[in-house]
Amino acid sequence: MNIRNLCAFAFINLLLWCLAALCYFQTGGFFTDGYGLTFTALFIPGHILLFALGLFLLSLPARLIGPRALQAACVVWGGFFSLFFAVDILVYSQYRFHISPAMLQLFFGPAGKEIFVFPALTWVLAFAGAAVLFAAQWGLSVLCKRLRPGNKTIGAVSAAILLIFTAYNGMYAWAQFMMVPTVVAQRDRLPFANPLSANRRLRKMGFEPKSEPYTMPEQGTLKYPLAPLACTPKQKMNVLVFLVESWRADSFTPEVMPNLWAWSQKKGVTYFTNHLSGGNATEAGVFSLFYSMPYSYWNDFTSRHLPPVLVSEAQKLGYEPAVYSSGKLNSPEFNQNIFAGIPNLRLESKGTEKWERDIDSIRDFEAFLDTRADREQPFFGFLFLDAPHGSDYPAEDAVFTPAGEQMNYLLLSKNTDPAPYMNRYKNSMHFTDRMIDRVLKDLQKRGELDNTLIILTGDHGQEINDTRNNFWGHNSNFAKYQTHVPMFVWMPGTPGGVKNYRTNHYDVAPTVLAHAYGCANPAGDYSIGQDLFDPAPRPFSIISSYTKKAVRTEDKLTVIDAYGNLEHYDENFTPLKAGANPARVGEAFKTFSKFYE
Repeated sequence: MNIRNLCAFAFINLLLWCLAALCYFQTGGFFTDGYGLTFTALFIPGHILLFALGLFLLSLPARLIGPRALQAACVVWGGFFSLFFAVDILVYSQYRFHISPAMLQLFFGPAGKEIFVFPALTWVLAFAGAAVLFAAQWGLSVLCKRLRPGNKTIGAVSAAILLIFTAYNGMYAWAQFMMVPTVVAQRDRLPFANPLSANRRLRKMGFEPKSEPYTMPEQGTLKYPLAPLACTPKQKMNVLVFLVESWRADSFTPEVMPNLWAWSQKKGVTYFTNHLSGGNATEAGVFSLFYSMPYSYWNDFTSRHLPPVLVSEAQKLGYEPAVYSSGKLNSPEFNQNIFAGIPNLRLESKGTEKWERDIDSIRDFEAFLDTRADREQPFFGFLFLDAPHGSDYPAEDAVFTPAGEQMNYLLLSKNTDPAPYMNRYKNSMHFTDRMIDRVLKDLQKRGELDNTLIILTGDHGQEINDTRNNFWGHNSNFAKYQTHVPMFVWMPGTPGGVKNYRTNHYDVAPTVLAHAYGCANPAGDYSIGQDLFDPAPRPFSIISSYTKKAVRTEDKLTVIDAYGNLEHYDENFTPLKAGANPARVGEAFKTFSKFYE
C-alpha cells in the first residue's frame, strides 16, 4: 500500500463518515430552510474532513516501515475512528451530548458500572459490531490498494474539500454575527465542532449585526408535551407565580422577614424548607421553574418561541395574563420562551434603582387588579422582584448595620469580612418582605387571596463568602448558598404547615397543573418533577449554570462541564472523592433527551 492508496482510503472513509453523520441530524433534527440546509451540506464534509485528515496523518508514518505496515495502520486508525463515530452516535441519540476523554474515564472508572448499566447481550453485540467495523476497514484497504488516483485527481479533490471547509467556517462566522438560529443551532450536532467566530473582527471592519434574530422554523424533533393535555378545572382559581431574585433560604427569619414569617403561620400556607432551584443563575432557575425541565432545553424552546404548558394551558383555559417584572423580560429572553405567547407583553419597569422598579411592578399589578376586563375570569400572574440581586433597598430599610457598600468584585477576596455585605443583603430582603406583604394584603383586601394559588420562591440563592473561598454572588458553584431557596405555596382549601422533605423547581408545574388546571396527565408528560405535596423521594435534583450541570443526591453533588469532565462536592462545595449516587447520575442523564423524539 502506498501514499496514493492512503489518499483514496482516507477519502472513502470521509464519504462513509459523512453518511454516518446524518444520524446526528436525524436525532437532533434537520433545519429545512435555505440557510439551515446549506450549512448542513457544508458542515458535515467540512468538519468530518478533520477526522479524515487525522486518519491520513496518523497512518502516514507507517509507510516508513513498509507497505504492509501502512495497510495495518490504515485498518487500525480507520477502525478506531469508525468505532468512535458508532459509539458517539449512540451516546448522542440517548443523551444529546458527545463522548469525550473525561466521559471515557468515567465509563472505565470505579463508578462506571453503576452509571452505565448494560445487559450481557449489549456487550456481545458491541464487540461483534466492533469486529465488523475493523473487518470492513480491512476490506476497504484491500480495495484501495487497487486504486491509484493521479496527482490531478488528488489535487482537485483536496481543493474542493478545502473550499468546503473554508465555506463552512465562513458561513458559520457570518451566521453567528447575524444571529441566524438555524445555522448556529447546528454547532453541537457534530463531535468536537469548533467553527470560526469573527464577531469582533467583523465589527472592526464596520459591519453591523442584524438587530433582530432570524426566526427559527418549526422543525426538529422536540416533542413537548409528550401527550396532549386533558385539563378540566373543577373551579378556576387565580395563579400567581411570585419570584424573588437571589433569595437565600436562610434569609427567611422573623428578624429579616417579619411579615412573611407571620403569613407563614396562617392556614393554607405551606412552607417547603428543603427546596432547591434548578439553577444557580436567573436563566436556569426561572426556566426550570416554569418548564419543569433542565436548562439544557433553553435553546430549543427559545428558538421556537415555545412557552411552557404552565403558561400556555392557562391561556387555553381563559386565564387573563398579568406579567409584571422588575427586571427586563428581554434580558434574559423570557419574552422569547416563557412569555412568548402573551400579547403586548410588559418588558420592563420604571425607576433608577432596583427597589424603585420593584415598587413600579407592584403598582402596575395593582392597577391591573383595579381594571380587569372580566373579574369572573381568573388571572395568571407573574411578579418578579429584583432588589436582592444588587442588595438594593431604600433608606428606611437600613435595619442591619454596619452595611457595606455595593460589591466591588475587584476588591473582594476570601479574607474579606462578609458581615457588612450580608447586612446589606438582609436589608434588601427586609424591603422585599414589605413588598411581599403589600401584595398579599392587597389580594386579601380584594377577596382574591382565598381564590389564588400562589407560588412564592426565589430564582436562585446568593453566596456571600460563606465558606471563605471568595465566592460572591451566584453562578459560580452549586453550594447550598446559591441553590437552596425558600418555597411557599398558598393553596385554597389546604391546612398548610411545614414540609421538610426535598423538593425542587421541577415540581412547580406539576403542582399547578394538577391543583389549579385540573390536568389528568401524569407529570412525566410535561416535566421531570412531581407534585410539591407528594412526599415520595426525589431520586435526584439537576442544577444548571450557564456552562455546567450538577446532579445532587442527598447532600452530595457531581458537577459535569461541557466537555464531560466530572468533579464531586458536598453541599458546601468542599471537594469529595465521590459525589452523587452514580446510578442516579445515570438516570439524570436520561432527562436531557426525554423531550426529543
